[in-house]
Amino acid sequence: MDKDVFEYIKTEENNFKTVRVPLTTSKDWNMHEHIERCTNVANAWYHSGKNDGLRRYDDIVTPIINVAFRSEGFDVKDIVPFVNDAKESYKSFIVKKRHPQWARKNELDTFIDDVVETSVIYDLVLVRKEIDKPRPEVVDLKTLAFCDQTDIMSGPICIRHYYTIADLLAMKGKWNDEAIDMAIYQAEMSKKVSTANDQELATPSKYVEIYELRGDLPENWLKSDGDKYKYVPQMQVVCYYKDNTGNKQGISLYKGKDKPLSENFKALKIDRVRSKGRACGKSIVESLFEEQVWANYDAQKIKELLDSAFNLIVSDDEELGNQKLTELKKNTILKQSKGSNTQLFNSNLGNLTAFTNDKVALEQSARVKGSASDPALGINPVSGTPLGTTQTVIQEGQGIHQYRQGKIASFFADVLYRDWILEWVVKDLNNGVKFSEELTLDEMLTIGKTIAENQAEKKIKEMILDGQIVDEAQRNDLIDFYMTEFKKGGNRKFFETMKGEFNDIPLDVFVNIKGKQRYMAQNADKITNIIREVMRNPQAFSQMPGIGKAFNQLLEESGMSAIDFTEITEAPQQTQPSQMEQVAPVGEQPLQVNK
Repeated sequence: MDKDVFEYIKTEENNFKTVRVPLTTSKDWNMHEHIERCTNVANAWYHSGKNDGLRRYDDIVTPIINVAFRSEGFDVKDIVPFVNDAKESYKSFIVKKRHPQWARKNELDTFIDDVVETSVIYDLVLVRKEIDKPRPEVVDLKTLAFCDQTDIMSGPICIRHYYTIADLLAMKGKWNDEAIDMAIYQAEMSKKVSTANDQELATPSKYVEIYELRGDLPENWLKSDGDKYKYVPQMQVVCYYKDNTGNKQGISLYKGKDKPLSENFKALKIDRVRSKGRACGKSIVESLFEEQVWANYDAQKIKELLDSAFNLIVSDDEELGNQKLTELKKNTILKQSKGSNTQLFNSNLGNLTAFTNDKVALEQSARVKGSASDPALGINPVSGTPLGTTQTVIQEGQGIHQYRQGKIASFFADVLYRDWILEWVVKDLNNGVKFSEELTLDEMLTIGKTIAENQAEKKIKEMILDGQIVDEAQRNDLIDFYMTEFKKGGNRKFFETMKGEFNDIPLDVFVNIKGKQRYMAQNADKITNIIREVMRNPQAFSQMPGIGKAFNQLLEESGMSAIDFTEITEAPQQTQPSQMEQVAPVGEQPLQVNK
C-alpha cells in the first residue's frame, strides 16, 4: 500500500459512500445508504426530497418498532452471573445478589436498550470496549467513516468524532501535544450535519473533526523504518485542515500499537443467512421499506383527491350570480327571479375508497412482517373476541421477537460478559463491598434455615459447656426461634464481601429470560384456578407441598411479597402429639454435640 494514512482515510471514506456490494446478479447494496435509509424510516422522514411537511407521511413503522423495542428488551436482573466452581458454589448467591446493583450503577440497563434499539433499526450492533469503564459503548453507525461492507469485523474500522477544544485539551499527555495545538489553531466554527453531501453548519464554538482508525495496517505507518508489506494492529488518530490552496492536509494526533480488532470491538448481526455478503442483516425497519413507500403514495393520492374536492354553484339569476356565499351572514334568505335556475355541482372523489383500502392493507401487511398484533399495539380487539384468543394471539405474535431476544441475550452472555464485563464484576466484589438486597421467599427459607441451624449449634455448644443436656426437641425449638428472629427483619438483608475473596474464582453468566411478567395475567389465572380447586380441601397446603409453591408464585407475579403470607403455606402445628410421639423410643439418648 503506497498511500499514507491521510490519503487512505479520504479514499476509503469516499468508497464507503459510493461503492456498491453485488449480492446477486440483480441486486447490489451499499452500507452507507442502508444506514441512512433505516435512520430516515425509523424517524418517519422521507429518504429523498425535502422533509418540509408539505408531503403527507403516513408513518406505519414507528408503532411496529416500538413493539419490537418493548418485546426484545430485557432487564439487568435477567443477567445472572454465577461461580462456575462446585467448591465455591455458595458464593454464587452473593454474586447474583450484588450484580443488579452494580449493573444499574454502571448504567448497563441503558446499554441493553441501546443494543436492542440499534439491532431493531439496522440489524448490526457494533460495540466498542472502553478502557477505563465497565460499560462498553454502542457505536453510532452514522459515525462510521468506513469499514468492510461485506463483514464489519474483517477489515479496519474508522469512526468519525467531533471534538471540542476542551475535549482536545483533555487529551494532552496522551496524544501528541504539538499536533493538538496545531489542530486547535486550524479548527473552524462549524461541523458537518450531513455525511451524504458534507454539508456544514455554523456553530458558536470551534470543533475538530477527528478520525479514529483501528485495525491491521502497514507497519511503516506506525514507524518510519517499518515494513510497508507487514501489517500490524494499530490505532491512528488524525484530523484535517485546509491549506491556502483549499486542499486538505492531515495532522497525526496519535499513532500506536493496538490490540487485535476482535479485542476492541464486538459485532452482533442476527439475520446472518439471508444477508450473507453484507455487513448489516435485514432489520425489522428494512423489512418495512416497501410498505412505507406505498403507504406514503396512498396518503399523497388521498390528499390530492381531497384537495381536488369542490362545490360549484351555477345560476342564471343576475342577483344570485353576483353573491359570494362565504360573505353572507347565517340564516340569510336570497330571492331568486322567477324562471331562473340554480344548481349545485359536487366534485367526485373517484378512487378515494380504493386508496384508503390499499393503505389499510399495507398497514396490516407491515404489522404481520413486524410481528405487531393489534393488542401489542394497544388496539382493542374486535368486540366479542374471547380473552383467551387475544392472549394466544399476543403470545404467538411474540415468536420472532423472542427469537431475536434470545440472540441478543446470547450476545451478552457468551460474548460481552465473558470477554469484557465479568472482570469488572470480580473487581467490584474483590474491593470488599457492603450492600443490601431483597430475598425471595425460597431464598429467605434456605438462608434462614442455614443461619438458624448455625446459631442453634453455637448456642447448644455453650449450653453443653455449661453442663446442660440438650435433646432433639430443644434443638428444634432453638432452630425455630432463630428462624423466627431471622424473618422478623423482613426480606431485605445486608451482605458484605471480603477484599480478595473472589480472586482466581471462575465466573460465568447466563441470561434468564422467561417472560414471566409478559404472561402474568395468564399465569395468575391458571394458578388461581388450581388453588381454587385445591382449597376445597382445607389441608391442601400441608398435604401437597407443590400447592404452596404455586401460591408463592401467584403472589410474586401479582406484585406482592410471598414472605408476608408464609403462614398460609406452612403446615398447621398439631395441638396433640401423635401416638408415636407419646411413646419415647427405647434407649433414646439426649443429643450430644462435640466440643
